[in-house]
Formats: sequence, structure tokens, C-alpha cells
Amino acid sequence: MSMPATRKRVFALMVKESRQLGRDRATLGMLLGIPLLQIALFGGAIELAPHRLDIRIIASDTGAYTRIERVIAATGASVRLSRSSSGAAAQAALARGQALVAIDADAHPAVVYLDATNPVLATQAELTIERVLGSISGPVEDEAPAFSVRRLYNPGLTTPPFMVTGLIGVILTMSVVMMSALSVARERERGTLEGLLAAQVTPGELWMGKFAPYVLLGLVQAAFVLAVARFLFHIVPIGSVLLLGLSTLMFAIANVALGFLFSCIARVQMQAMQMTFFFFLPSSLLSGFMFPFAAMPRWAQLLAETLPLTHYLRIVRGLVLRGVDTPFVLAELVPIAVFAVCASIAALLVARRNIA
Repeated sequence: MSMPATRKRVFALMVKESRQLGRDRATLGMLLGIPLLQIALFGGAIELAPHRLDIRIIASDTGAYTRIERVIAATGASVRLSRSSSGAAAQAALARGQALVAIDADAHPAVVYLDATNPVLATQAELTIERVLGSISGPVEDEAPAFSVRRLYNPGLTTPPFMVTGLIGVILTMSVVMMSALSVARERERGTLEGLLAAQVTPGELWMGKFAPYVLLGLVQAAFVLAVARFLFHIVPIGSVLLLGLSTLMFAIANVALGFLFSCIARVQMQAMQMTFFFFLPSSLLSGFMFPFAAMPRWAQLLAETLPLTHYLRIVRGLVLRGVDTPFVLAELVPIAVFAVCASIAALLVARRNIA
């Protein structure tokens, strides 16, 4: 075999592959879009520590709250203070994730309640507290007032409770969206989609009949992860299991609806997988799964609020670790339901144009 002939064949194959890559707009878009998306998210949106620390002050005396506010301002710490009329209101704010720290200034010595759900964030908050609370844990005139810190929800600052509960949503997002996204594209590749259309299957019937099993798959996966969390990591849900099941059902429906939309748009399975990955990347990074939501810039938070995983993680961590109430869960379910409805309508419209 002569070297010139080999070089010609290799060069011809390189030209052919380059032309095919240029014609494949979906793959080319992924090759350019994914690095751009990663740079934008990691460079501009992801922060490891919030810029401000949310603190609730339990103070029956307005003058005491004013003195505390003045002393903290003098320290230069980046803190956002708000006043709670009672300990129960402050505890509710901690459970709902509306504050990271609550200080009972009426107690002697002062008691600091810390939401330790996220161990990294809680450790950083505790260091900030130790820097500034020496002057507000008792009367301002005291030289060295004492205070005690009570870690709530995750007293040992261990990582598994935070990560395992987050994995429920991440696993459902990746697997359910991908499996449902491949469904119609697989039928189209195999040539069996025409058989379904010949049987006069409507897009709505296709949605309900073909994708209902993936909703069930999502529920089974969530139950499996919860069982592993219970027996392997000793994580027992504090809140309502019924609410958790309802939330998981709605979250699975939203993911399946999105997968159906991807499947109707994609011509082949590879395109469906590419769209799934393109959606999964911002969902996992912006939802608060690993990085603190409060540390992200405002534009990233607004984008994250449109993602169902953001709201589902608040629900599952709230129910499993903090025992949040029903109104909190229902408020977080509304954006998931809106996403599911919008994705379903878009999928049915695309299906009527591309499939029916």
C-alpha cells in the first residue's frame, strides 16, 4: 500500500466528515453552544458563597433591634436583617429557606439558630456569626457577651442529607427527560411511527399512552432513592410523604412533557439526546443542587425560577429535612404545573405539525 494513496484516502475521509458535520446543525450547535453555556454559567452565575447573609432577629424591643442593626453595620459585614415578632415566625422562615440564621436577642444569653441543611453554606455562615455576634448576643454595653449556636435540620453538618435529597430531582430530570425524548425519535428511526399514524393515533393519545409509563418510572426512581436514603444514610422524611409523592408526580409529568417536546422536534435519537443534555446542564447547575441559589446573580436566579428542578429541590429538601408546611409546597408546585402545561401544549402543537 503506497503512502500517497493512503494520504489521499485519509484526506478524502476528513473532507467528507467535515462536510457532514457542517450540515448537521444540531451537532454543530451543541459543539459551540455547550462551551458557551458552560462559560456563562461557571464564569458569571456560579458562586460558592452568597454576597449577603439573611438574618432574622427576634427582638420584642424596637430599641434593641435598632442597636443590633447599628452594631452589625459598624462591622462592615454584608448582612440583610429583618425582624420577627416571635420565635415561631423566625423558625418558620428558616424552614421555608427565607433566612439562613435567626437570632433570639430576647434570650439571655442570645441563641443563634442556624439552618444547617447545606453544610458548606452553614459553615460559612457560622464563621460570619462568630465574627460579628460577640457584640449583639447580649446588651451592647457588655464586653464579652456569650451566645450559643443551635444547628437545625443537619446538626452534624454532614453532606449526605443535602446531596442525596438533591439527587432525587437530578436523577429524575436526567432519566425521565431522556427516556421520553428518545421515544418518538426511536419510532421514527425504526420506521414504526407510520404504523402508529395509520392506526389514527392522535398526538394527545400518543402523549397519554406512550409517555404515562415514564411518569410511573419517575415515581419508582424517587421511591428507590428515598429507600436508599432511609436504609443506607438513615435519612427519614420529616414532612408529609403524601405531599412528597404528589410533588414527585407533578415533577415527573413536567419532565415527561418536556421529553415529549424534544422527541417531537428531533428527527433522530442523537438530536433528542443532545437537547436533553443541553437542558440538563443549566438545570443541574442553577437549581441549587450543588451551588447556593442565593449566591447567584439576579439574572441567573430569574432563569433558574423557570426550571422545574429548582422548585422541586426546594420541596424535597424542605419536606425531607425541614418538615415544611403545605402552603409552602403548594406555592412551589405552581411553577412546576405551569411548566408542565406549557411544555405539553408546545409538544402537542409540534406533534400535530411534525407527526400527525
